[in-house]
Amino acid sequence: KLKKRQRKRGGGALNDDDDDDDFIIKPYRNRSLAWTLKYRKVNPYETARKRVLGFGHRSKDDWDDAMSSGQLGQYVPNHPDEMYAPEWISWDEWLGVMRTYDETKHLAANVLGLSSLDDYILFVRSDSKRAEGLRIPVRPDLRYKNEWIDEDSFFGKS
Repeated sequence: KLKKRQRKRGGGALNDDDDDDDFIIKPYRNRSLAWTLKYRKVNPYETARKRVLGFGHRSKDDWDDAMSSGQLGQYVPNHPDEMYAPEWISWDEWLGVMRTYDETKHLAANVLGLSSLDDYILFVRSDSKRAEGLRIPVRPDLRYKNEWIDEDSFFGKS
């Protein structure tokens, strides 16, 4: 085990100047700690996740099928939840699976404080990286067309 913040630069450590979080990096599966640190440096979480988003997998089962058939290649770990444990949020986040209608509705109105479809679209387009991280669609009225009633209902005005 290695506490990230305790490693010194000369010892092959990761630089922790960007955040104040203490977390432990463990060797990945049967690999050494040195191999794990090198892999994480060459292929950091965000880089691997961008690659994964391009594949378009929609579930853990879909991921497992692709992994077992060798479709994902050498730069995507078989067990990203272990390789990137400190950064790991969920399989849905890793795969870029959109939130459900109810989750998006709650997030838009109650967390982000948006009150209209125009505000929502402006938010998504002006901060697309954050919207991607939140896993919300650009147009909820189109993405959730089967659940969509109207704008007032979505933003909690009715």
